[in-house]
Amino acid sequence: MLPDPHGDLDLHRLHSRLAQIGTSWRVLERAIRMGEAGWRQATPNHSAGAAGRFGYEARLSALREGQKSEFGWDNARLMQIDLTVNPERTTAIQTMLGNSATGHPAETPRNLHPRGPNGQVLLAQGGGDQLALFDAEPLRAPGDEVQLDGADHPEVWVLLVNRMTRPGDDTVYWHSELSLPRPTNEQGYITDWIERLPLPVVAAGPVVFPDEGEVPGGLVIPVDFR
Repeated sequence: MLPDPHGDLDLHRLHSRLAQIGTSWRVLERAIRMGEAGWRQATPNHSAGAAGRFGYEARLSALREGQKSEFGWDNARLMQIDLTVNPERTTAIQTMLGNSATGHPAETPRNLHPRGPNGQVLLAQGGGDQLALFDAEPLRAPGDEVQLDGADHPEVWVLLVNRMTRPGDDTVYWHSELSLPRPTNEQGYITDWIERLPLPVVAAGPVVFPDEGEVPGGLVIPVDFR
């Protein structure tokens, strides 16, 4: 875990708040690192945007796996958005890319790509007119289906991440935060947040290629799960 370059983080408060939400830095860090491993699976022969897609799938999978094994959360899909949700169906987490302000306590980040109509409704906090839209799509978990209570829907937190590189440095730096958004603007961007929890910067070293003559078993990426 690197020192936070944007100001010292209160790690005690961070760990405590994450525990209140129902997650941990251990789970989030592993999800971020697995996302980087997925990102690096893309080659020049893949289609444009493949790295981001591979990274998202790997990050989501690791997030769901960690939340399930450590906190008993379920995989869920609500309004065609993939989530992990707590057993009480009151708190959920999704993940997406953020802009360069992600993880900076003194700045206001936003999602890198605009949310579509379903994503905008999912991130709306409250509002009677929105509840019918939530109730129209059940909360799904593998082998299970849970219908949300009439006036209740999960509070959706966002694991927002941003991948940064530096000239002359082979290391990749992920800036991130777990934050609770206000509704998006008309363009689908989150421009305001109810609560933000900036996370420590995660560094991933360069890819290590096998020696000549060694049978390659795939790229080896240094990943410290701590």
